[in-house]
Amino acid sequence: MLLWNTPYVGSINLFFWQHVTSPPNPQMPTGSLYQPVVELSHYTHDLASKVFIEFNMKFGRRQNLMLSTCHTASIFTPENNEQVHQTKSEDLLKMTISVLQAWEVPPKHMVAAVAVLPDASDVIQSRTKELEERVLGLLEGLKTILNRVHPGAVENDYTFWSGWSDLQSSDGATRYFALSNLYHCFHKDSHKVDNYLKVLKC
Repeated sequence: MLLWNTPYVGSINLFFWQHVTSPPNPQMPTGSLYQPVVELSHYTHDLASKVFIEFNMKFGRRQNLMLSTCHTASIFTPENNEQVHQTKSEDLLKMTISVLQAWEVPPKHMVAAVAVLPDASDVIQSRTKELEERVLGLLEGLKTILNRVHPGAVENDYTFWSGWSDLQSSDGATRYFALSNLYHCFHKDSHKVDNYLKVLKC
């Protein structure tokens, strides 16, 4: 699978591997390591915003339920800018990785669920598939940075997602609600990741 297959993201990938996987250079600013990942994160959050809005414009009227708690809610993360800036960079990086790891599996099931939705556009399907690829790309980059900037660091535990059964439900309302909630949560978490990475880059 090509993780970063658009020309724009492909150029970020090339920049990243040139600067992060090269022999350690103590003179290289930390920001230079993070720059390509920050750009990819911003791209991912923008994509998540678009697909979240599009899905709710298309199917939102079919939802009459309050959104559920996100499956990443149990991951301890800073809640405001003050807490973010008070968190050690290594801990903040580990938290960011944990949030992304919790999103490794859901997009794959979201892609399958959207594919069988009546009236789901090709755009929603393709963007959902791309979200899956971007999560894997971000994880790859951040794990490499963690190993380079904090050698020997151990990643935090992360939350496994167990909501696949709702996406496969025979009840249409259950499937719509599950998808709507996942798009909402991904949009929320991608914004959180984007903010954390901007701080880590500084």
